[in-house]
Amino acid sequence: MFEFIRELYQYHSMILNLVKRDLRGRYKGSLLGFLWNFVLPLMQILVYIMVFTIVFRQNIEHYYVYLIVGMIPWIMFSESINSGSGSVVENSQLITKIYFPRSVIPVSIVISKFINFLISMTIVFAVLAIGGHGFSIGPLLLIPIAIACLFMFSLGLAVLLAAADVYLRDVQYLINVLLMMWIWITPIMYVPDSIDSAIFNLILDINPMTYIIELFQDVLYWKIIPSFEIIMISAIESIVMIVIGFWIYQKASADFAEVL
Repeated sequence: MFEFIRELYQYHSMILNLVKRDLRGRYKGSLLGFLWNFVLPLMQILVYIMVFTIVFRQNIEHYYVYLIVGMIPWIMFSESINSGSGSVVENSQLITKIYFPRSVIPVSIVISKFINFLISMTIVFAVLAIGGHGFSIGPLLLIPIAIACLFMFSLGLAVLLAAADVYLRDVQYLINVLLMMWIWITPIMYVPDSIDSAIFNLILDINPMTYIIELFQDVLYWKIIPSFEIIMISAIESIVMIVIGFWIYQKASADFAEVL
């Protein structure tokens, strides 16, 4: 793992250039350009707010704050998995022509999404400050832990799926279905305590994203210090995912050029 990290660092310039390419090319030629980083998540959140305040009413105080706090991290996670998983296949011509650590490609994609996430977090803090919900300084000091867990888990799963997609192209299509289901078994649009189903609560308990999202919700919405259990589970599952993801990717990447 440390050798892998060292190799990535040696190619940090290439990662930086790929990140710049992704950030610049994402909205190239569009009228709003960089502003789409704010507009797209806001539009998605507004749709959910309308649905769950008008059609399916949720008895949650400052529901729009609760939704935004969970949705912004989820968007980063889903975009990282969606784009990162197909990144190797999409850059097959680059892989077959020159040598470089194959992990550079999915890593640069996830870093790009992570930068967009950090930019989008300004929406969260603006809503907290302007919307009257506010925030507590003590719990807020733990936000780096939540951000680190989100990044590691997203990166680990993205590189794992990127490796799988090289050998089984159906992975890209399955991911779209998986993410559509996954968001509904993650407590973003509802409070877990409102679910009166033993089976569904069990699904929430085994869903790794439940704990990461709850970290953000505890710190930013509930304004409390997360329990030691939530912090430890989030940290352990994130570390395990990134170690397993890179280990599998490293083993599989040796044959990428030949398979592609």
